[in-house]
Amino acid sequence: MAESNASKFAQRVNADGKLKLEEMSDVTVSTTDPGSTENPASGLGHLWINKTTGESYVLTNATTNQNDWINQGEGTGNRRFFPGLSKLMMIGGGGSGGANMRGAGGAGGVLYFTGYKGAIQYGTQYTITVGNGGTEVTGDSEGNNGANTTAFGETAGGGLGGGTEPTAGDSGTATTSTSASLYTTFTGYSNTGGSSTGNPGPGGAGAGADGETRPSGNGPGGAGGAGVQITNIYNGSDSYYWAGGGGGASYAEGDGDGGAGGIGGGGGGGVFRSGTGGAGGGSALNNGTAGNGNNDATNGGDAGANTGSGGGNSSHIGGGETSSASGDGGSGIVCIVIPDSYSAATTTGSPVTTTTGGFRYYAFTSSGSITFNE
Repeated sequence: MAESNASKFAQRVNADGKLKLEEMSDVTVSTTDPGSTENPASGLGHLWINKTTGESYVLTNATTNQNDWINQGEGTGNRRFFPGLSKLMMIGGGGSGGANMRGAGGAGGVLYFTGYKGAIQYGTQYTITVGNGGTEVTGDSEGNNGANTTAFGETAGGGLGGGTEPTAGDSGTATTSTSASLYTTFTGYSNTGGSSTGNPGPGGAGAGADGETRPSGNGPGGAGGAGVQITNIYNGSDSYYWAGGGGGASYAEGDGDGGAGGIGGGGGGGVFRSGTGGAGGGSALNNGTAGNGNNDATNGGDAGANTGSGGGNSSHIGGGETSSASGDGGSGIVCIVIPDSYSAATTTGSPVTTTTGGFRYYAFTSSGSITFNE
């Protein structure tokens, strides 16, 4: 039976016969505060009531996804639109190299935005989590994956350890779910590790290129994929490469060198019994270290810290070669740039902070938080 008009009316009024606030077209009653991306159809003057806290807000600037909500009465915490970050770079931790020529570690995924707004609000504390690099392995083990880096609801995936697939490590994931209306540009950097042919070891993926696959048999290790150059992101006078892949290990005596770590901090590949370890990736915030041989305690080279690069692959055990430790992956980083016309942000975790050339730079080399102030 159809519901009567009287019944419908009764549902819309309180016991005293007055219309409920939530039934009015220009009022929202919710258990949460409004955000700058709340876009009520009624526009300016729309009233938002948080029935959990009792706070109320009025919409005073109605621009799609850029709204300002002003707290009424004795409440605090205006919900003003944040005009955006000039730049945002996030890199996941790099994977460690695999042991016994399984392949080098892949770089962490790289997210790079300009004009990023997302759902950022003034006065809200945002947690920054910087992913660790994968730790070295020995024996015949697969490399360890790097950890994810997260901030503002975005995730830069950790790179894969060498040999976790029948390849060297792939790069971490590098995608965004944020609407394109909430940033100016976005590029995600993620590639594929070189394929395993048994020996020598393949190179790990870098942010700028795939890792190298080498022909099966005696010979040098595969080079790590190149990192990507992103300038004026760390302190305003930098031109570093980031997230290079680890170098693969060689398999030969005397004529097989380890694969070079990718530019941007990749660890170099190790060598079997004799030869030259692969060079660590340079032009980075912290360069990767070279691979080693001749039973050195670390056969695969470590990736540079806070570059998100992959660790170097260690070579074969046998024939007098007893040390097969791979290289560690490099930890990730989060870099934030805002105009210096904005108030200085409040931070925890001791980021590297620089003000120069009209901008404020915040580089998180470890986990912390940031709050943007009006």
